[in-house]
Amino acid sequence: MLILFEIPLFFPADHKANPNMGSVFHGALMELVGKDAAEMYHNRQVRPYSQSIIYRGKTRASIWRLGLFSESDCNPILQALQKTKTIYLRQQKYTVSLGKPSIRTYTLDEWLGTHGADGAVPQGAIVHFYTTTSFKRQGSYVLFPEPRLLYQSVVLRWNTLSGKTIESGLEDVLDYYTIIHSYRLQTELFHLEGRSVTGFSGQVELRFTGNDTACRYAAILLSCAEFTGFGIKTALGMGAAHVEIKTKKVLK
Repeated sequence: MLILFEIPLFFPADHKANPNMGSVFHGALMELVGKDAAEMYHNRQVRPYSQSIIYRGKTRASIWRLGLFSESDCNPILQALQKTKTIYLRQQKYTVSLGKPSIRTYTLDEWLGTHGADGAVPQGAIVHFYTTTSFKRQGSYVLFPEPRLLYQSVVLRWNTLSGKTIESGLEDVLDYYTIIHSYRLQTELFHLEGRSVTGFSGQVELRFTGNDTACRYAAILLSCAEFTGFGIKTALGMGAAHVEIKTKKVLK
């Protein structure tokens, strides 16, 4: 099951949201789920959720965005969110009210069916990076959305998401058939409890050049980032993204 929560946030007077507060909200979330669940998530190599603070619409409304991609593992989070109307930020020493959430729920088959064999063939994607995104390679930060890194980011979470292993080397194949058509990106810092991570935000447009099967795989992996996020520290507020898949009509 794939679940995407978007929860409006209402801050006290003289306070406002900031995407850098993702790690603060993560700490508050772990308090809500309880010690046992928090320890379970901490010990997982791949956390079955992403969460971030984003702005939405012309009014730049503050939204708490949570992507859950393993229903059984995320039950403590689901139960906590259903019971609470406020969240206490211990570091800031104030309480934030939670509005009525927007919840989108899909089975994995429903989500994969969006790009199935009977639908239009994906020809590319526009990826909007809502919060600071960064990748790591050989111990150094990578400040550009190279296609291979985008695909690899989801592949690393695929087993948790689907319960199935994915073909080895798929990210390399899809990278070969993906072209960066254009981008509008800016470098920025994401602050994490006394240190900063350098990354980027903005958008990139990709074009798929492979056969229909390769194009569908590319679209499936990229679109799953709605729930998983891209890159590092997606549980702490980084890597939140929205992916628009561009299609062409299937020729009869």
